[in-house]
Amino acid sequence: MSLIRKMIFFMILSGMASVSHSSAAVSLTDAAGKSHAFDRLPERLVVVGAAPFIPLHMLYLFEEAKDRLKGFEVKVKKSDEFLDLVDPEISRKQALDSNPGPESVAALKPDLVITKSTVETGLSRSLKILGIPVLHVGAETPDMFLKDLENLGKLLGNTKRAHELIRYYQDKLSLIREKTTSPALGEKPGVLVLEYNNRGNILSLNVPAMGWFQTQQALLSGGNPVWLDALTVRDGWQITGFEQVAAWNPDKIFLIVWYQLQGPEIVKRLYGDSKWSRLKAVQKKDLHLFPQDIYGWDSASPRWILGALWMAR
Repeated sequence: MSLIRKMIFFMILSGMASVSHSSAAVSLTDAAGKSHAFDRLPERLVVVGAAPFIPLHMLYLFEEAKDRLKGFEVKVKKSDEFLDLVDPEISRKQALDSNPGPESVAALKPDLVITKSTVETGLSRSLKILGIPVLHVGAETPDMFLKDLENLGKLLGNTKRAHELIRYYQDKLSLIREKTTSPALGEKPGVLVLEYNNRGNILSLNVPAMGWFQTQQALLSGGNPVWLDALTVRDGWQITGFEQVAAWNPDKIFLIVWYQLQGPEIVKRLYGDSKWSRLKAVQKKDLHLFPQDIYGWDSASPRWILGALWMAR
């Protein structure tokens, strides 16, 4: 069975025996610290905001999402083969253009809008004025991600499925901790997580902020991230250069290649580059392309645990 099929088996089939109760009342606090109380479970869900694929894929960990999702924002004009596999009816749901206004969202008559943010956004405030509640999903640390799953389970009336998912992630995190804290492993290797992209046809190398999942994966997996002392940003990616990479000279480099580029070709090119070949990680064949299925395993989507397991190994 292919990896993608295994993921779908895990994400869907184990949730098919779930039972939801749309009349149940529920209360919770979201990732932005906003309290929510519903007399009935929301039945019309819309996903918008930054990186909408992350809350979308989290939502589809629950079988109920197929019936309750009514629309979602599309940031990148490309086929989402993953959602097509998970939900053959995805094309019947309304796709919203990037950065939709509150009127466009409200036109779908949602009971609840879901967005990825730890702070209330302008769109969130506008929707609140229109009487539409907004659930903020954080998904930027393991603890935050598990809390988001708990909240989604409550809203979908399927806390049993949420607990199954949380237990799965906790078991994998325990395995990683067990394998990476052995005294026999010695000193933690210096690792560098590096994004390689050419947005606007300009090559740039970037390192993730402390709070971002890519950094959390490096820490979880038993590495010593070499770039943390040089960070000046608290969110997103910080531009760096090869001279700084050479100064860090890490034991291992994990390369995240922008989706519009061919990752294997980039890695092959770097291994053959006279400057990069002087780096310790390249000499030891420890420059690794971060894996992906349809989406990268470095993202805060449900597949982040696969990235952490791979990185730890």
